Amino acid sequence: MMKCFAGILLLMAACGGGSSSPWVVQDVPGAGQGSTYALWVFADDDVWLGGKSAWNWDGASWNEVALPGDGTYIGHFFGLAPDDLWAAASDRVFHWDGTAFTEVPAAEGLPFEAITAVWAASSSDVWLANGDNSKVYHYDGTTWTRETLQFGMADALWGSGPDDIWLTGDFDTYHYDGTAWSRYEAPDFGPAPDGAYALWGAAADDVWASSFFGLVHWDGTAWTETELRGQYNSMWGFGPNDIYAVGNRGVMAHFDGSEWNETDDHLTDRQNFTHVRGSSPDNLWATAVDFDTLSGLVLRLDN
Repeated sequence: MMKCFAGILLLMAACGGGSSSPWVVQDVPGAGQGSTYALWVFADDDVWLGGKSAWNWDGASWNEVALPGDGTYIGHFFGLAPDDLWAAASDRVFHWDGTAFTEVPAAEGLPFEAITAVWAASSSDVWLANGDNSKVYHYDGTTWTRETLQFGMADALWGSGPDDIWLTGDFDTYHYDGTAWSRYEAPDFGPAPDGAYALWGAAADDVWASSFFGLVHWDGTAWTETELRGQYNSMWGFGPNDIYAVGNRGVMAHFDGSEWNETDDHLTDRQNFTHVRGSSPDNLWATAVDFDTLSGLVLRLDN
């Protein structure tokens, strides 16, 4: 989250726009100013927001949900089911069981450090990656283990299953095959998802990434470029023919299975999307940051 926030600061424009946005700003009591938010969506009546606290939308109102301890800032969510939600702060990890959050402690001598990405195949197969020393953490349902790769800062994690996981970092991409991580070596002058802020896929041979090359696609054999060159901060889809990507200055792109169509003016040019999540095409949510008020926005698409 912090890298994404810093990166989008560099890409701001100084003009206005966004008057015809289809996004409706949501009022989250207690969320406060000066926050960027993590987001997860299970259903119309089950949406999670993370920041200085955790909030849950039950379809009628937002309810603040207590977290163990003090001073926690939730930067990342990954949900498997309404009673199986993982939440990560920079150096702490929590699990929601449908009733309460409990802390899942790190292994002795292997503290969590600067967590920047979370992905899980199940509650006994959870992965974390961090932002300053090339660490990946794995939870097997009982204990955490840790491994050092060479990716600099981790940007995104995504997998189609326990034996097919992609990790993107600064100038590096890794793939996990169920046994070991290996560095992806792109062909000479060929595209790769290095540095991708966003990863999402419909299958092991249908993965999208927002990289230094713009949007790139994995077909199971190689990464190829598309015509979209913008930096998108988050991606989400409901199948191979219905995928969204959101980025800076209110830009959003949609893939219909054949081509990407990009539109702008979803926000002002002083507001950047940070996350997009949904449970169905009729229930799409996003978060954004506003640089004039230095506050986070919570948005729902009005279809």
